[in-house]
Amino acid sequence: MTQGFIYMVDPDGGLKRMTPSAPDNEDSMQALVSRYPELITDGDGELLLIRREQTIADNEDGASRWSLDHLFVTRDAVPVLVELKRAVDTRLRREVVGQMLDYAANATAYWQAGRIADSFTRTAVETGTDPDTALQEFIGEQDPATFWEQVDANFKAGRIKLVFVADEIPRELARIVEFLNDQMRADVRAVELRWFAGEGDIITLSPRIIGETERTAVAKRSSAAPEPISRDQWLQKHMSSDDARTLAGARAFIAVVEGLGGVADVSSRQGSIYAAFTGSDGKVFYPLHLWAEGALVSFTLRFLHQRSALQDEGVRRRLLDGLIQIVGPLTTMNIKGYPSFKVDLLADPNILPKVEAWLASALDQMR
Repeated sequence: MTQGFIYMVDPDGGLKRMTPSAPDNEDSMQALVSRYPELITDGDGELLLIRREQTIADNEDGASRWSLDHLFVTRDAVPVLVELKRAVDTRLRREVVGQMLDYAANATAYWQAGRIADSFTRTAVETGTDPDTALQEFIGEQDPATFWEQVDANFKAGRIKLVFVADEIPRELARIVEFLNDQMRADVRAVELRWFAGEGDIITLSPRIIGETERTAVAKRSSAAPEPISRDQWLQKHMSSDDARTLAGARAFIAVVEGLGGVADVSSRQGSIYAAFTGSDGKVFYPLHLWAEGALVSFTLRFLHQRSALQDEGVRRRLLDGLIQIVGPLTTMNIKGYPSFKVDLLADPNILPKVEAWLASALDQMR
């Protein structure tokens, strides 16, 4: 397809012609997209950069095998995976599609809860930005803990967006993108980011979105939010398929939370039942989650470590040690992560009161 020119009119009424051009290299394109993600957005609005060159493994314990060009999230907590190529790169025809599907399949299979939030924190720290402030500016009045939980739930369920970016999208890739977008739960897009050059090294960029049809957009919007579910329905769905101890432990978890003055309810994306308490500052915090995946109870330090009372690593380690003495080894000792134990332990009448006493003491410190 032949590219035309773009004409700019300056303040004095002069006409300046911008001629079709191309990026010097892939790195310059990546840097622009990282800094100005609005170049590749469509109806989802602004994007928050999680990580450039996000590593991905191909098994649960394996080393990083691949590197995704960009990982973003939307304000609706939808992860956006971006792979970028120049038009001169021959891999843009078909290989890039398989590459992106590899990334998506393995990332959704092997990333643990909290991985995306951790990557965002690392990016913010490396750029000299306070991660909590940057996140709050992006999500507004949303609760950070709930936001990251929704991100993880969307990622695990495959509610993601895959975006191919190039300065020219070949017809073959455009057809593949439109087909995948019709067939997959994930949203699939291509963004053609045309480059034009003018006098004085001025560059003009002209984005064009490829892939979304109105029919597909309506269908995916209608299926994005899960149907409302009661707490008892959630328990029956996620906790009753194993032995009776799992369901008994889940009910004991709820009773402990409510007995200590908290709220235990189903999260908006239905991946967990959260335990919510109000601190002395009037803000709600979430110390525990009962996860559908694995029937695990997490001491959710990922959402707690920035609270003033828990910023000292020693305090968090002592709390973890106290929990381990009651329930045994946890899934992790990451003091900024999701150390967890099986919920069926709470069905043990010898363990339950000790966990309740531990939580009461921990709440006193956290508040």
